[in-house]
Amino acid sequence: MKLLLMGSAIRGLPVVSIAEGEDVAEVRDIIYHAEAGTVVGFTLNKRGMLAGRHKHVLPIEQVHAIGRDAVMIDDQHQLMAPKQAAEAVASPETERNVIGNDVLTEAGVSLGQVKDVVVLAGAGGDVVGYQIELPSRGVGYIPLPAQLAVSGTALVVPSATAEFVVNDLVGLGAAVDDFRERLGIQ
Repeated sequence: MKLLLMGSAIRGLPVVSIAEGEDVAEVRDIIYHAEAGTVVGFTLNKRGMLAGRHKHVLPIEQVHAIGRDAVMIDDQHQLMAPKQAAEAVASPETERNVIGNDVLTEAGVSLGQVKDVVVLAGAGGDVVGYQIELPSRGVGYIPLPAQLAVSGTALVVPSATAEFVVNDLVGLGAAVDDFRERLGIQ
């Protein structure tokens, strides 16, 4: 069974070194690349009494695993100075945040507004869906589509996405597989 995590639940998790068994940092923010549908890295906070913004970042390639209780790395050398990291991690785009975007189908139907991203636990940082605020119906989830456009104000998705709106994360796991199969996405 797939473990799905809300992006907001990853913020604040300790970053733990497998080699040293130590908390070396804390996740401050998730750096999400909307067009690719993946987490590309994390900004960090220091741990302990000297808490505050960490001078290093953590590219997703350096992550051993993202779990429910911690982000695991092989050792503390996985943390990088921003100048050593890829541009998407070193200087993330701020105007391309999907949180708050309207979700519109290509036929012009509003599905709701993005509230959070849903991440597949493990090593890859794959985003598999979005939590959305449904008009007059509360919260729902949609599988990550082969998005047609992301503008910073709107997320345009295939019309078929409307058929795959579910009410919980368990249902989203099945909807992701069904949706990808129907649209021929690997």
